Amino acid sequence: MKYFEVFLERDKSGFLEDKYGGNANKEFLDQNGYPFLSPRLEWENVLEAKSYALELIDYDACYVSGKIFTHWVVGNIAQNYLQEDASRKNSEISQGVNSSTNGFWLSNLDDTSKEKSNLAASNYIGPMPPDKDHFYLFQVYALDIERLNLKSPFFINELHNAMRGHIVGIGRIEFKYKRYKKN
Repeated sequence: MKYFEVFLERDKSGFLEDKYGGNANKEFLDQNGYPFLSPRLEWENVLEAKSYALELIDYDACYVSGKIFTHWVVGNIAQNYLQEDASRKNSEISQGVNSSTNGFWLSNLDDTSKEKSNLAASNYIGPMPPDKDHFYLFQVYALDIERLNLKSPFFINELHNAMRGHIVGIGRIEFKYKRYKKN
């Protein structure tokens, strides 16, 4: 297994710029007030890799929500980077369901409403830590296959099931995001 470096612009204290999370100006928030602008992310090229996948996780959310919060799940990345705003502008990638969905199995929604919720939450949702500054983890996987068999909408476990046996390298980078100050 190869371990590779991941690059993400952060300030000298390790914080991600406000525009990528809940403290962004209104131009970077959707109609519900959720941050949608995904940051540029780059990583070392892995020679054996035919594609890449990634996840953005907030482990500090456990105290607030009782679970780990998944902010972004992406498969079928053809190159060793994602441009800024790739979540909205890159139609070549496959995006999974983030934790803002109400479409999980035990919800009270009917199946059609669950599917709509899952599809609507299949994108990047930026950090919005309500209680304190949080640490976030980007984990990038180098894969030995060109495309993962992912049917939209898919959850993070389905990404991991599709990657199983195909991971040839892993890279990771942590960053911090400042406590969300609701406007």
